Amino acid sequence: MWLDNLLEEPLVYRLKTRLLSFGRRNVRDFLREFPSPPGHERVLDVGCGIGGHADAFATATLYVGIDENAGYVKYASARHGRRFVAMNATRIAFADGTFDLVFAAGLFHHLSDDQARAAAREMTRVTKETGATLIIDAVLPVLWNVPGRLLCRLDRGRHVRTVASLAALLANDGFQLHLGNIQGSFPYQRAVFLRCPCRP
Repeated sequence: MWLDNLLEEPLVYRLKTRLLSFGRRNVRDFLREFPSPPGHERVLDVGCGIGGHADAFATATLYVGIDENAGYVKYASARHGRRFVAMNATRIAFADGTFDLVFAAGLFHHLSDDQARAAAREMTRVTKETGATLIIDAVLPVLWNVPGRLLCRLDRGRHVRTVASLAALLANDGFQLHLGNIQGSFPYQRAVFLRCPCRP
């Protein structure tokens, strides 16, 4: 689809997120305020795009963003001055237990079920045993939310799931539903899944 190809360009993608990604700032605020485990100094942002969430971790000792789009990575590096690497989420080239916090925001509706399972496993693998792994993703809104459903249909991601189906997909890797929707996301619905062995 020509629009999908156009959105592969960083500047076009940035314009689209500014105009149509309603509530994206609320996601950044959620990440900034998330009560992470002690020692949350090393952060991995999986599927980072153009680095829109990097500023939420200004005080982190290490922040790394990965995305398979090399153009996004180059743009993010120049704009944010942090470490960004071209890398596929299903094959994360970091050692086991490298990071205190690993998260993906807005990635999983772009992944097939097999890819999503592989990415969840990789994210878990590179998270410290005392760390936290977060998946934040757009899910199919309730029937009356017509604008939200329309935006889901127009999205490049071809795998927008219901909360229940995404929960089932992630359950085998130890993720639990943490929040059904981040406040202020309307007309989107953004669910949060958490895997955090350090908590009961």
